Amino acid sequence: MAAVKPAFALVTTGADTSRNLSLANSLDTPSLLVADSSKRIFPIYFCGEEVPVHERKVSRRWTQTLRTYGSQTACLIDMREKASKFFKIIDPILVKYRIPRDFRFMPLVESALVNHSTSRKGASGYWQLMPGTARELGLTVSSKVDERYDLDKSTVAVCRYLHQLYGELGSWTLVAAAYNGGITHVQNKMSQQKQSNYYKLRLHRETSHYLFRILAYKELLSNPRQYALLLNETTIAELTKPLPNWNKPLATPKKIDDSPTVELVDVDYADPTWGPRHNTSLTRLPSDTQQLIARAASLRKSLSMPDGDLDTPSTSLPIKKLMMGIMVLRFRRPRFLKRKKDAGMRPVHIWDWI
Repeated sequence: MAAVKPAFALVTTGADTSRNLSLANSLDTPSLLVADSSKRIFPIYFCGEEVPVHERKVSRRWTQTLRTYGSQTACLIDMREKASKFFKIIDPILVKYRIPRDFRFMPLVESALVNHSTSRKGASGYWQLMPGTARELGLTVSSKVDERYDLDKSTVAVCRYLHQLYGELGSWTLVAAAYNGGITHVQNKMSQQKQSNYYKLRLHRETSHYLFRILAYKELLSNPRQYALLLNETTIAELTKPLPNWNKPLATPKKIDDSPTVELVDVDYADPTWGPRHNTSLTRLPSDTQQLIARAASLRKSLSMPDGDLDTPSTSLPIKKLMMGIMVLRFRRPRFLKRKKDAGMRPVHIWDWI
């Protein structure tokens, strides 16, 4: 009897990277990483340093952070739209100062890309710089001017600060930890525990999870299909569709200074506080008398009434004697208008027909 072939092939230990695509602009047109779907935790890197997700403690922290951020669908979609515009500004600065690309996701954790957010300790701006640190890096922080809110200047200052931290710590993972918890705290823990590996250091809770929060944004926004076990199909579809192009609004037409104007009164002699009333006969509503006459004229043209029989009383007319109420002449009091200087006053008599 022939040997039965195994139903399932053995799972390889490494991820399938033969079809990996380049991540030129992973937010606008996501280049999805095709990895080994038989694994729940995929190999990840921060600034070229591999994260030891195979270790038990690291895997637990990474999975917890990934599930927390993966459940915030609306936040991920909103953050992706903001980051697509934000990265276009800071990426050239990071390249110029030779800062690893993964630090572009750090402001997402620091301020959620809200420039005027302020922490309880006083850190402000996209990068959440403290006032003292910002002044040491050359930024102006005063009651009138605060350059922490200037994205270009603050990004340049952060790049210099990251280089200073890297010169003292020698690891980009420790640089990220020192940016959050302070270099003094990280160095003290390193000397006490005789350990220089970020993933094995026992730091306070926020700093120990800080790097995993950065990596969560990086992985979920760059490779959402890789985490189909955490994200639903609707979220993956929203995170993978191309973002709409931003179009600059059209400029409003300039005001023409020499445009013609219409003067209602003669400026040679008119006084704005005194003079003839404006002619509102075309805009005001007809009076009751005018409406009465219009109704009577329309009834006169009807076939049931003879043309010349206006004096004969009729129940079809609004009034019995139509000609008795057609015209009333009223003479208003004279109004005086000022003419040019030394020209005296000119009375104006107004006759009204009502």
